[in-house]
Order: sequence, then C-alpha cells, then structure tokens
Amino acid sequence: MDDSDEPAALLDRYLNAQTNKDLESLVSCWHPEVVAVHPLRPDRSWSGRETYRRAWARIWEDNPASRFEVISTAVVGNRVYLEALVEHANGTMVPNMNVLEVEDGLIRRARVYTDVPMRDGLSMDGFVESLNPGTATSR
Repeated sequence: MDDSDEPAALLDRYLNAQTNKDLESLVSCWHPEVVAVHPLRPDRSWSGRETYRRAWARIWEDNPASRFEVISTAVVGNRVYLEALVEHANGTMVPNMNVLEVEDGLIRRARVYTDVPMRDGLSMDGFVESLNPGTATSR
C-alpha cells in the first residue's frame, strides 16, 4: 500500500471497529504514544492509547446500544477529518469533530473538538459581545 493510502485505510478500519464495537480493533488504530488535545476543554487532553481504551470500554459498557453516527469524513494528506455524533448512556448525542494525524498507519496526534451541547441564552451577537466587553451589539 502506498503511504498516501494509509490514512484512508486507517479511517475505514476505525469506522468498521466503531460499527462493530470491536474495542481491540478500535484501539489498534492508535499509536501507543498518541497525544490528543482538546482545544475546547484543555483539561481533557490525554496521551497514550490505554487512556483511549478505558474511555471506549466505559462508553460501551455503560451503553451497549450506543450509536456512533458519522456526519462527514475527509482525508487530506496524512490527516483524517471525522465529524460524528456519539450517543452516551444518558441519551445525549455528543458532537465530535476530530482532526487525526496519521503516522506509520496509526493515529499519532489528534485534536478533538467535543463537548456536551447546551444552550447558554446567547445569540451570536451576544456571544461576540461576551468575548469583547464594551462593544455595542444587539442581542
């Protein structure tokens, strides 16, 4: 397989493992020393594939019928872009946007943009104003 095919093949393997809830296949997609950054929630950044294993084992243990719904995917160079929704035990569908960097056929680095959806009562104008106090916008 050509190196340029690795990210697409890895994405296929990853999605197949998610569909089949195959923990070992899912974990095998990640480099043993993977580093994942959560820009929205930096305290949730992690490293090492055993952390990933624990998280998905718990998700599937708590909710064996959980869904992993793919919204969109793209492969550009060594990067995989994966937008998905994950159903958790309380029924919440949590959106995820993942930027996965593939190295030697494994996910070596990840940026994961995810959080529990909530309403904060701010319109887009109100949100911008909250970030830039003192500016005049309408809510």
